[in-house]
Amino acid sequence: MAAAEWTSWRPLRLAEDIPAGTLAEQMDGGQSFRWSREAAGSWVGVFGRTLAAVRPGPQGLEWRGLPGATQAEADLRRYLDAEGSQAKLSEALPWRSDPVLRAARAAYPGLRILRQDPHETLIGFLCSSNKRIVQIRVMVAALADKLGEPLGAGFHAMPTWQEIARAEDATLRACSLGYRAAYLRGTAKQLLARPRWAEEFAALPTAALLEELQTLPGVGPKVAACVALFGFGRLESFPVDTWVVQALGDAYGLRGWKPAQLEQFGKAHFGEAAGLAQQYLFSAARNGLLSRGAVIVPTKPTRPRPRK
Repeated sequence: MAAAEWTSWRPLRLAEDIPAGTLAEQMDGGQSFRWSREAAGSWVGVFGRTLAAVRPGPQGLEWRGLPGATQAEADLRRYLDAEGSQAKLSEALPWRSDPVLRAARAAYPGLRILRQDPHETLIGFLCSSNKRIVQIRVMVAALADKLGEPLGAGFHAMPTWQEIARAEDATLRACSLGYRAAYLRGTAKQLLARPRWAEEFAALPTAALLEELQTLPGVGPKVAACVALFGFGRLESFPVDTWVVQALGDAYGLRGWKPAQLEQFGKAHFGEAAGLAQQYLFSAARNGLLSRGAVIVPTKPTRPRPRK
């Protein structure tokens, strides 16, 4: 990446500042897979068709982009919830009566759900099956580099469904996709027949959106919940992965509960911003900031009925 291709650093005004530790977790904590940390401590990434770099500065967050990219700042502000709409939802979470959530929230002040493109989010989570974040990043980067349109400074957009559908098997294998290549190709072919799929999906109520997402190859309940939360902004969506199972099992006394039961508990206990609470718990658990078995919610939750 050529330094001359970047603008100078400038302030990025946010309703609530993002501390350096929270910024790192937000950019590399399993929401998006297209950000990388530079040696100087800045984060460089692509979201949609926008390329930007961000870093903590003495007066708050700073950013830079490519010269001539006039929409980059507005895109970045939207991506990072600059107006602070999630701050009110975070404040309304039951952290005052829930010491587990309170500890997780305090560990990452200002942590927010990134406002991502549904197309990009779906590709990322189709690559996520049985893979760690660093491995998903490698697959997503390879897909963009080999199939996506150049954006400048050596970066590429995510490939379109048409580009994925017509890609040779050897190209997809070179992206380290393994069996996930079939998921991507199958989803690409299915969505090519629905050119307005994102708009159609976005118009659905959340329950219907989750069902519709699960009609796509490789999309089960967890991936659907992630795409609904991170790609469609459904903050009531509550993905349950290994870290969330551990957090709810150890800290809330819900060991042995099935993912569907834990999802029901999360939605009922945390309410309209359950997905934001999930991200606090996920981040704190995977970084070892929630003690196993050390904190229990004072009021024992009612076990929800299993889904039939």
